[in-house]
Amino acid sequence: MIPSIAYHPGVRGLHRVTPGSGLLLLACTLFGVLGVGSIIVKMGVLAVVSGLAFWSDRSARAWCKSLRFVAMFAGLLFIAQVLSIRAGPVLVRVGIPITALGVMAGANMALRFLVVLSASFTFVLTTDPDALAGALIRWGIPYRYGFTLILALRFVPFFRHELRTVREAQQLRGIQVSVRSIAGIRRAVRYTFIPVLVSGLMRVDTIAMSMKGRAFGLHPRRTPSAQRTLVLEDGLIWLCCGIILSCTLLARRFGWP
Repeated sequence: MIPSIAYHPGVRGLHRVTPGSGLLLLACTLFGVLGVGSIIVKMGVLAVVSGLAFWSDRSARAWCKSLRFVAMFAGLLFIAQVLSIRAGPVLVRVGIPITALGVMAGANMALRFLVVLSASFTFVLTTDPDALAGALIRWGIPYRYGFTLILALRFVPFFRHELRTVREAQQLRGIQVSVRSIAGIRRAVRYTFIPVLVSGLMRVDTIAMSMKGRAFGLHPRRTPSAQRTLVLEDGLIWLCCGIILSCTLLARRFGWP
């Protein structure tokens, strides 16, 4: 089961940067791993993301926990590529030939998968959803969409909590739910999905009544929250983004491996 990914408050590292700097770092890391096929660039980007995650206070432990299953799946992708690609010079034979192209393709795919998810997890763990929505509103995005983003992020831990509550209630009543058969899926829908869905709809109804009572949407514009000032950490993030972009463009120009 993939562990919960949610914002962790902190006072160091990426917690101090503005949401715009966090978005810029995420965009640059994605461009670095998707815009070029160089393994060197991907390993460098992964090192940068890892260093920033460990620098960011208590989010480092949650970041490591979130990547356990991601690392396992990346390893499976690597093995699948190594075993399926037979072209290129053979490095070793273990029943089937292991080729250099297979190893390179497997490393590329595994690193790409690992960097994309690790950078995304770092952004979620260190970025306050309210501050992100406020920044989007200041950038000209309608505040209704910003509030939708906040609700979506808030409902993820809510549904996790409701699912855990339903499963604990099932255990107390001796109900065994399995999805290994058609009958098991129907039983899971009846005893798990429907209670969680009903609980979510009740919460949505409560939020809708609260929004209506506060005349949400009455005015076309809404006063955004106070803007966060730039700090020294923002400059460091911009420097990292510049290095990533420069290395990516150089790798594309000179064909780095």
